[in-house]
Order: sequence, then C-alpha cells, then structure tokens
Amino acid sequence: MNHAPVDPDWPIRLAAFGALRTLTRELGPVLPWRAIERGFVFNDAAFLFANQTKGIFRPAGMGGAALSIKTTVPRTGPRKYDDIAVDGAFSYALQRRDVGYHDNHILLRAMELGTPLVYLFGIEPGYYRPIWPVYVAAHDAGQHSVSIVAADADEIYEPGTHVADGVMRDIVRRYSTVQAKKRLHQDLFRHLVIGAYEERCSVCRLPRRELLQAAHITPDADARGHPVVSNGLALCGLHHSAYDADLLGIRPDYVIEIASTLLDARDGPTLEHGLKGFAGKRITLPKRLADRPTPSRLESRYESFRKSA
Repeated sequence: MNHAPVDPDWPIRLAAFGALRTLTRELGPVLPWRAIERGFVFNDAAFLFANQTKGIFRPAGMGGAALSIKTTVPRTGPRKYDDIAVDGAFSYALQRRDVGYHDNHILLRAMELGTPLVYLFGIEPGYYRPIWPVYVAAHDAGQHSVSIVAADADEIYEPGTHVADGVMRDIVRRYSTVQAKKRLHQDLFRHLVIGAYEERCSVCRLPRRELLQAAHITPDADARGHPVVSNGLALCGLHHSAYDADLLGIRPDYVIEIASTLLDARDGPTLEHGLKGFAGKRITLPKRLADRPTPSRLESRYESFRKSA
C-alpha cells in the first residue's frame, strides 16, 4: 500500500505559524522586516522565517520542503499595487530556469508533500503581509512558475491526513485565495496612501501610523472606487468615521467643512477641538502632485456631503 509522504519538519512548521500568529496580533497584519528577521524559537532552538536575499527559503534545522516564499517591493522605481488579480491563484516565479536548482527543488518538494508554507508578500519596502497557510497547487514548466493558493487559518493539516471531500477543499481554497488578494489590495492601498501623506492625518496632522487609516474618496463599493492613491486620504480614526458619515466634508479646493448638526451642537473638547475646530481649514496634501486627491472625485463626494448636511 502506498502512503502519502510525511513532512519531516511538521512540528517546526507549526511553530512558525504560531509565532506569526502572535506577531500579527501584536503588530497588525503587515509586519516590518525588523520583526520578521528575529525569527522564532522551537524546542529552545532559533529558526528564521525568511532570508532577506532569498525568495524561497528553508531555515537551517529543517531538512524537507521550503518554509516560506517572499516577494519584495524595490526601494527605487514605481510602486505597483494593482497587479494582483482578484480571481485565480498567485503566480510565483521560480528561481533561474532549472527545476533542479536547490531553491526550486525545496519549493516543488512542498507541492509533492502537500505541505503548507508562509507567503511573505511585499507591501512596501521593508514591510510584508504574511499569508499562511498557502499551498503550491501546480507547476507550470513552460512559464517557470508555480501556482500558489491560500487556505483558511484553520485548514492546517499534516501531509497524509485524509480529506473527506477533496473537491470541496479546492473550492474553499480558491475562495480563501480571492479573500487573501482582496486583503492585500486593502493593505497596499493603506500603506501607499499613508506613505504619500508622510504618515500624518490629512486633517489634524496626527503623526502615528498605527492610528491612521486610508479613506476612499469615491467609496470602495463604487465601480469607480479604484484603490489608487489619488482616490485616498490619510485620516485618523475619528476623522475617517466623520468623513464616511458625511459629518466632515472636503471641498474640491481642499477646504474642510463640518456638518451644521455638529457646528450647532455643544459638547466636550473632542467635538469642539477635534471636529468643529477644523472647519474652514485646508487639508494637508501629499508632496507629489500625482498623489493628491483628484478634484473631480472630491467634488462628487462633497456633493454627497452637502446633500446629507
């Protein structure tokens, strides 16, 4: 009887997933490289998640398949974030063109074993969105690439484990992959928008990145609500909520207006200084002209605010 091969590094792999879960709970879904490079500990031994110079990685102490794959964003050149197709699998290029090359071999070994990996997806230089578990679904020899699919965090099965309904498993993985790509779009949009505004709220200048959000001018649900920087505003939580609720408006000339319902109200310092105090002031704009809010988008959104107010 033939038995499915077993991943010899399974306990280490599970420890890596657990360590990433802890890191993302502490730091958020996007991790700086300085946090990733610390690695993790298993049985008092130190392991690395990834190597800064390698895309396909298996740490010392593991002897089977790769543990992680990584894509990076260059520190120079145009920043791209709209090339993640919403449907289908991720396509990951093999190193060189030789399937026997060590790095390619340990990645294809993951496909043979059916063992899960970590995908460190570059969001900005030095920042990565870890996605796990991901699986190598197929190898395209002609394109020198593999197809990568994501799975739900609860779907981590040791290779060789019997799956009752393989067809349903594949459907669920395709769905999980689509959801993972949508989250990547959101993460990329946030990082690029906040970076364009130099990590400050465009209304109040709050300089804390972890408290900032990327607000869509044309709403995300709108067919025209593309995740481009010129359709975004860096806002703190308070001003993002007020903007989405049409309690704070921004005119096409970048001047802030506050809804009359708030202007007529009398309350504590948050209302007086956090909202009413910005009426008539201009938002802070990105230095790059291409990153600044599109006036036509602002005008359309301001009309919605005006009618609501």
